[in-house]
Amino acid sequence: MRAEKKERYWIRIKRVETALLKFGISAGSVRKLIYCYPLGVLEKLIKATEKRQPREPATYFLNGLKKSRMKHRPEHSPIRDEDR
Repeated sequence: MRAEKKERYWIRIKRVETALLKFGISAGSVRKLIYCYPLGVLEKLIKATEKRQPREPATYFLNGLKKSRMKHRPEHSPIRDEDR
């Protein structure tokens, strides 16, 4: 069962990777995006990009990623000096 989950996970990664490369995003950037963002978020944005069929899919995808990051950013308390 655990091997099946790993296999499905890697299949999802390969799908995301091929879709992003098809959009015109470089291989190095694709690896960084997969490392930094959850697969579910990337899959949703890929699906939305394919649905809209923009003229420049890479730009559309990256703008959507930026907006989703701003929308779902965790709230942090301000950093204070420990001495004061």
